[in-house]
Amino acid sequence: MEIVGGGSVVVLKREDEWHHEQDGHEAWQESVVLCWWDLKNKIGGYHRIGHQPKRKDGGKIHLINSFFASDCVYKRCEIVPLRPQDHFPTGYGCGDGSLKFEFTDHAIWTFNQKEAKGELHIRDFHTPVDIYPKKGQLAEQITAGHMEVGGSISGSININGKQYEVNGMAFRDHGWGKRLWDVFVAHRWVAGTFGPDMTVLGLSVLGTDNSSADFGCVIRGNQLVYTRKIDITTYMEHDGLTHRGGRMHMELTTGEILDFEMEVLQKGVVTWVAETVPTTDIMCKITCNGKVGICDFEISNNATRGRHFPTFAINAFAKDGLHLL
Repeated sequence: MEIVGGGSVVVLKREDEWHHEQDGHEAWQESVVLCWWDLKNKIGGYHRIGHQPKRKDGGKIHLINSFFASDCVYKRCEIVPLRPQDHFPTGYGCGDGSLKFEFTDHAIWTFNQKEAKGELHIRDFHTPVDIYPKKGQLAEQITAGHMEVGGSISGSININGKQYEVNGMAFRDHGWGKRLWDVFVAHRWVAGTFGPDMTVLGLSVLGTDNSSADFGCVIRGNQLVYTRKIDITTYMEHDGLTHRGGRMHMELTTGEILDFEMEVLQKGVVTWVAETVPTTDIMCKITCNGKVGICDFEISNNATRGRHFPTFAINAFAKDGLHLL
């Protein structure tokens, strides 16, 4: 991976797709995430398997499994027991066999439940990298190790009785290390891709120590350029929880300026992440200089550090289950 405009990056190896050594801390976790959209079929998903093996109440999995289609949204967010068979050499299980991630020479997600069955294959557009800061509260308590990569997605999936042949775009990540969810006060995460020509990541996080981390990058082929300045604007609904899109302004270290517009593709989901932070994920069409891509525009607003999971949501679904549109 070539760095243009200065800086350094952690280029990850194939072994980083699999399991990392635990440090014994009860907040240690390892998670895989997939967000994707097929613009032609108007379907997509947001999925997360998070293993938390050292919790005081026993090993647990934080599971998010959501699908979006033109006629329905399915949302599932649960904490389930971690079984020995969920930790296998090439991937991660979800506690009940309904969802599985595996990495061979590419990432494979398998779905096996009433609402969705099928298999999706993700092939990377570029070398996986870790651009997250390695100093401060963010690195120490949230993202010790992280992987980001954009790619194509293909396969076959049945959602609510309808069969689809998928041909779309995806963004996936993989995180490991201590994850203290209650240090999130607010965050914005724009993770998307336009295809092999460009993948983009933008993030802002406000921590409980009143520190703010704002960073991002653009990857074109095998070249990465960091942001010198980034500003993410959210078009908030009056529920204070969901949004209807937004804008992202990037000034790159090379002096190039990029403006992105995020337009909602479908109602999203509100998840109670690790039973601590109410987080909204909404898949969006993202545009920049005439290019069209897809992204997950994820936000949280937890200024009071509360423990209440809100259920009134305007542009997303908070309750688990199948929601017909």
